[in-house]
Amino acid sequence: MSSLTFLGGVLLCAIVARLALKTRRKLPLPPSPPADPLIGHLRTFPDPQTTAETFYDWSLKYGDVFSLRVPGKTIVVLNSEKAASDLLEKRSAIYSDRSRLGYYDNVGWGDSVIFASYGPFHNQQRKMFHDAFGKNVVSEYRAVQEKEANILLKGLLDNPNDFDRHASRFAGGVVSDVGYGQHIDSFDSEFFSVGERFIKVASAATTPSLLDLHPVFANLPSWAPGAWYIKFIKETKSFMDAIIYDNYQKVVEEMQTGTARPSFVSRHLEAMFGHKQDAEKERALKLAAGMIFAAGFETTWHAVTIFIAAMLLHPEAQQKAQKEIDEVIGRNRLPDLNDRDSLPYVQCVINEVMRWQPVTPFGLPHRLMVDDTYNGMFIPKGSVIIANTRSMTWDEEKFHEPQQFKPERFLPKPEGAGEIYPTNAIFGWGRRVCAGRHLAEGSLWTAAARILAVFSVSPITDAEGRAIKPDIKFRTILTRHTEPFECDIRPRDERARKLILDSSQD
Repeated sequence: MSSLTFLGGVLLCAIVARLALKTRRKLPLPPSPPADPLIGHLRTFPDPQTTAETFYDWSLKYGDVFSLRVPGKTIVVLNSEKAASDLLEKRSAIYSDRSRLGYYDNVGWGDSVIFASYGPFHNQQRKMFHDAFGKNVVSEYRAVQEKEANILLKGLLDNPNDFDRHASRFAGGVVSDVGYGQHIDSFDSEFFSVGERFIKVASAATTPSLLDLHPVFANLPSWAPGAWYIKFIKETKSFMDAIIYDNYQKVVEEMQTGTARPSFVSRHLEAMFGHKQDAEKERALKLAAGMIFAAGFETTWHAVTIFIAAMLLHPEAQQKAQKEIDEVIGRNRLPDLNDRDSLPYVQCVINEVMRWQPVTPFGLPHRLMVDDTYNGMFIPKGSVIIANTRSMTWDEEKFHEPQQFKPERFLPKPEGAGEIYPTNAIFGWGRRVCAGRHLAEGSLWTAAARILAVFSVSPITDAEGRAIKPDIKFRTILTRHTEPFECDIRPRDERARKLILDSSQD
């Protein structure tokens, strides 16, 4: 296939889609930045690193709902909580579908709970998540979260310079234990290695490709112009299969030998035992468990590292949170989730971490299932709907000085500003809200509160002993993470060191 033939195919898709749209539309599309003829915003669409912030800048000019066009697709970006609530919550029956993500479809992950089209199979997985991770049952995992947090503390004590990897191991430790009953006891653990490789694969999979335009491009030969992803899919499919099927089979085999530890998979298998074989339900369980591991590993890891960065940059918030912990629970034990309501400022710090640098700054797109209108604008069936978290967390009508890190903004007046934590903006909307959000919140709180209790995070110093001003940068692909940075993490005192060592023996 020549480059000219390929370009002609893209332009033909654009022409057909544009003609079809014109025949249906009576109202105008939401406003948009200037576009090129035929290819629309394909040339000017921002790369993932700057997408959320660019969308925010465009929202200041074009409003809290604007649109973009690429060949074959209309993209509608929602930049306010009101617009997202009006469409994704109040009209969730028609806004809960997903746009197909070509890479995941071609490696067998397209029907997992995060990526699946809205319908019975998606709902079956959601029910599994709700039964296991609902607000009223998630406390069952506190022992796992505390054990993994204690291992995190010991890792930070022994090798503080490797804090990012310790945070990664903590995140992987929680989700592998919860999902499969498997313990990650070191960086050499097979489950940890799988998690690290998955994150690299998932990052590469976000590179824009022809699959984003239409699934038909999955049929191109690998030598075709722009078809780099064909080789990538072939090289990674067996690995992605292993996350879904091999990990599941390991639990099955352990249950047969009586060595399986309680987990998401084992509990559902026990509930299915003795019932008629249901291949579809078993497939749903495999996919749901794989997503617990894959999504939970990455997002919790990034959140813990961003928390450490926040404490480095904002020592006054760190000291105030430590003072609250000392006054409420003392210095002789570590905080646990039973203390959560008694430590309001610590909760504000964690909420502000999530608002200040949201781990998923533009979430996963929804897909509109039928034509719709909103505030005099036409939104066509099949539109990709992006809820831009970054715009919502920088909303000056809801947050004073929104680009500043200010935990006290969430304290009630008069102690604070009485601002409302944007839960939906952080964890999603409607019937696609993050199914594991309560587990994720508990894991982050446990890690952060225990780090605050026993460690001080401060800048590194130069040869003269002077603090070097931190310069922390963030990178965004699908999720947001810090670029590598240095800091000094050390026990607050000898009493804290002893508490870390004692807790690691539990």
